[in-house]
Amino acid sequence: MFKRLAVYMALAGSLLSVAPCWASSTTTTVTPDQALSMLMAGNREFVKGEVEHLEKMSSPARRTDLVAGQHPYAIILTCSDSRVPPEILFDKGLGEIFVARVAGNVASASELLGSIEYGVEHLGASLIMVLGHSKCGAVTATYDSHIAGTLPPKNIDSLVKAIDPAVTEVLATNPTGTKAEVVEECIVENVKKVAESIEVNSPIVKEYLELGKVKLVKAKYDLATGVVTVLR
Repeated sequence: MFKRLAVYMALAGSLLSVAPCWASSTTTTVTPDQALSMLMAGNREFVKGEVEHLEKMSSPARRTDLVAGQHPYAIILTCSDSRVPPEILFDKGLGEIFVARVAGNVASASELLGSIEYGVEHLGASLIMVLGHSKCGAVTATYDSHIAGTLPPKNIDSLVKAIDPAVTEVLATNPTGTKAEVVEECIVENVKKVAESIEVNSPIVKEYLELGKVKLVKAKYDLATGVVTVLR
């Protein structure tokens, strides 16, 4: 595979030219299935109220170890909701997961797709998870907007437009369901559509999926129980 040369914005705000991390001796050896297992094991600890791994991996020594670079094994695209912090939900510390957050966990912006591609191609992550959650405000707002036939103010309307296809599809199959029932169905459908859009709109992700180097999974977090469920 030819190495792609690109300039990415570093998290600290400076511009860096970064080579693919698997070309170095610090390459992660975590497979997609192992990455998923590690996330789900961490979620089980969180559900029990135990996040000892997160605490251990957030120590001053860990910070020092990561100054030279990062090699997360999973990318998580999730909602900006303050109740859904991936590091805590999966009991993961510094340098383990590469997180992209936006209301409604949509992937319509090129900057968002670019972040995911950066995690795959330059950081060597082997898993991409699109994580929705129960009672999502962005999906609920889209449902309300769809029913009313109106759009919210500029900028917020872009989120609604991105989520609306999921709402439209669910209402076509379940036009008589209660609002609560339909919204939860829309949350799941939105996760599925976002995952599909990532594969369709990102040649890099599609290539890595076809090579078996990366797995793309869909999941939903339950606010009440704390459980993350992988969707089929």
